Amino acid sequence: MTPSPKSAQPFIAQQQAELRDRLPFADSQDFEDAARGLIAGRVPNAVHGDSGQVVWDNDTYAFLDGDAPDTVNPSLWRQSRLVARQGLFQVTEGIYQVRGFDLSNITFVEGTAGVIVIDPLS
Repeated sequence: MTPSPKSAQPFIAQQQAELRDRLPFADSQDFEDAARGLIAGRVPNAVHGDSGQVVWDNDTYAFLDGDAPDTVNPSLWRQSRLVARQGLFQVTEGIYQVRGFDLSNITFVEGTAGVIVIDPLS
């Protein structure tokens, strides 16, 4: 059984509200930038291992689609929403990234003699 989340203490809720009022959360440019170049994403977004077990499931981050609760710093919530975006993206001509399937991104660079794969292997 999953425990119910606790409410924020009044002092914390007040601090989070002040941040929401002070910072430019209405500016959605960073979301537009994060979505730029999206070619395709996985739906559903669960990756299974050879034996069928789920090894990565970005769909578990769907709770981030809502507003930040008073218990979470709104900037941290927004950043989490941005990095949870997944899929294959074209960065520019000949350069592609797969994002949202690990803690790091894999990059593919099309060259004249083949493809260079840059994988930081987190």
